[in-house]
Amino acid sequence: MKKQIAILATIAAASTLSAFGQGYIVMGGSKNAVYDDFTTAGTSVTSGSETSVTFLWSATGANDLLGAGLATTGGISTGGWADIATMISSDGWSVANNAGTEADVAVNNSGVAKGGYSYDGGAGFPMDGSYTAGATLDLVVVGWNNDGGLYTTLEQAEAAGVALGWDSEFTFATGASSSSPIDATLTASGAGAFSVNPVPEPTTLVLAGLGGLSMLGLRRRKA
Repeated sequence: MKKQIAILATIAAASTLSAFGQGYIVMGGSKNAVYDDFTTAGTSVTSGSETSVTFLWSATGANDLLGAGLATTGGISTGGWADIATMISSDGWSVANNAGTEADVAVNNSGVAKGGYSYDGGAGFPMDGSYTAGATLDLVVVGWNNDGGLYTTLEQAEAAGVALGWDSEFTFATGASSSSPIDATLTASGAGAFSVNPVPEPTTLVLAGLGGLSMLGLRRRKA
């Protein structure tokens, strides 16, 4: 009996150490961090609940195909879904899960916090794997047009090929507990603003090209 109690105590102690050994993260994004040009067609505005976000994470140094780590701020998101699929399948990147599920969260919709995001309800959560407190990770925040809540997970959005955007890659050091201070949040670690803008239709690109040629022709006539 004493031997069994000792074994159980050892297991409990090991479990406690394992839990406290995990590195925690808090996904807090500052206000006015996400923009789009589909809420008001053709105009970049602070995005709200029509945009969902999550983040990709990996060990430092993993290959980042999303625009070579450059944010889509103020620009058009060209491609991206195929790059994300490759990063996850071949380059060691993982998708964050919200409270252990695949339900990703919406961006704040109103007030001074509009455009910000708070993943997992703003609560700290441990990273999967052997990432202990103070472990260094690479992260990229991604956002997409959820089309009125129709595409709330990264998988649904990818399948639909909706508008996508991302911030620049940044390095993050995990916190020691779920109540780690502000320096364990994404914002404090370098998460920045980005735009979720649709890729222009091929016809739009053709028209834009013809318009440019017309302007060039007018300039030559004037000369």
